[in-house]
Amino acid sequence: MNKELIYIGSVTQAMKGRDLLKKNGIAAHIERSAVDLDTGGCGYSIMVVDENRAKAELILKRHHIIKGNGSKAGNP
Repeated sequence: MNKELIYIGSVTQAMKGRDLLKKNGIAAHIERSAVDLDTGGCGYSIMVVDENRAKAELILKRHHIIKGNGSKAGNP
């Protein structure tokens, strides 16, 4: 099982996203990202296992935690 990061940006949105995913049965943890790709500052990501990534992104998009075009995500 690989872990995937879904870039969120703000800590508030990351906490909302994490809690939302947990309510939907997906284990999620917040990670501080080294660099926010939009602002150059620090950002936050939600870490999920790779098998849950697609479902997690769908849930986060439906609740406007991430944009509909996809997140800046990656493998830590």
